[in-house]
Amino acid sequence: MTRYKTHWFALSGASLCLAIMCALPLAAQDMAPAPPPPPEPGGHGMIHGPGPDAPGEGKIVTGIPLTAQIVVTHQNTLSDGNHINRTEQTTLYRDSQGRVRREVTVDAATPATGPVKHSIIMINDPVSGNRYMLDPGNKTARQMPSGPHHGRPPKGPDGPMADAVKGALSKNVQRDQLGSKTIDGFQATGERVTRTIPAGEIGNEKPIEVVTERWFSADLQLPLLVVHNDPLMGTATTKVTNVNRGEPDASLFQVPSDYKIVSGRPDEPFYVPLHH
Repeated sequence: MTRYKTHWFALSGASLCLAIMCALPLAAQDMAPAPPPPPEPGGHGMIHGPGPDAPGEGKIVTGIPLTAQIVVTHQNTLSDGNHINRTEQTTLYRDSQGRVRREVTVDAATPATGPVKHSIIMINDPVSGNRYMLDPGNKTARQMPSGPHHGRPPKGPDGPMADAVKGALSKNVQRDQLGSKTIDGFQATGERVTRTIPAGEIGNEKPIEVVTERWFSADLQLPLLVVHNDPLMGTATTKVTNVNRGEPDASLFQVPSDYKIVSGRPDEPFYVPLHH
């Protein structure tokens, strides 16, 4: 008989945003995210929805249907010179009514589990006023109301250090307009937002600059390219590719008939079992 060992894997809202083009690299006005919460017992991964400034999130966009691939690359250099490089991909669908579907592969790896992949499908349906998180593994759909709380990243940890970082990032902000350029055939307007943590603010000897460069397409109502550079967390580059402006099939925004629908609360995390 095969034995499974279940491990807990945590993805905060900001972490998942990196995985699925979430709020961290895409929102020039967002602060750098707090680290994910510590593991809890139960052997599940915790996932929040994408942030409000991820492609297809935030305001409802009608009349601009599309299908696109979203590629996120993460690069981080450790203190010993070692490099960590990861690439993740999400498929995004948006119909003329403003409904959005994301097909996400959560690619996790821990010393205990090794590489673990789990597919998640997220549907935001402003027409019905609901959003769903579908788990193809067990054919369940968690239904939650879609409203002003949708997509909001979870609250980060409290404490003097967290408060100091938040305060420093909110006060020392410089915005530079970068003009316009063409990205994969679409015109985009750029903005660079630099947030500076002054020397001594969090025990740092020198100022720390967190820089986000965001290129937004008014035609598609999507950020096409975002580069987020945080010395504490590395660089995340998010790019929208393979844009198809046709109308996606309506069935993509519906819960399949063989799925079990369970109720959830707004901003409730989605727990993913990770087995090895």
